[in-house]
Amino acid sequence: TFLTLLNHFGHANTFWLYAAFNLAFLLFTWALVPETKGVTLEHIECKLMDGAPLRDIGR
Repeated sequence: TFLTLLNHFGHANTFWLYAAFNLAFLLFTWALVPETKGVTLEHIECKLMDGAPLRDIGR
């Protein structure tokens, strides 16, 4: 995949493409993955079993 992109798009465009994907996934993670720091596994399991939205798991 990398070599195919490199041969087709060139060095600079290939690395810009990888940088764009990294930025997109960083924003996705920041926006949609809940923070669970300081929350016990049991609390997370209870929230999931109760049907809480994923955004509320860390609260």
